[in-house]
Amino acid sequence: MNKLNKIRTAIPTFFRALKSKDTPKGAKIAVILAILYAILPADVINDLVPFLGWFDDAIVMAVLFTMANKMIPEYVKEENKVEQLND
Repeated sequence: MNKLNKIRTAIPTFFRALKSKDTPKGAKIAVILAILYAILPADVINDLVPFLGWFDDAIVMAVLFTMANKMIPEYVKEENKVEQLND
């Protein structure tokens, strides 16, 4: 659960990283896919299946956000933290 909490708090950083020219394309694609997976009705397991439908969403998004987080350079993350403090 700790990993999901880290992802939840990092979401503003992911959105800011999407805007940065220094963020690799692979990281941007992973973030966009995670967002689309959350929004679009197509799922690996239908959300009507109790628990499993939501669980697959959480796993797929966590994997994509974790991949993106590893690809985003640390200096981009730090720039985003400074921008968040100034907002």
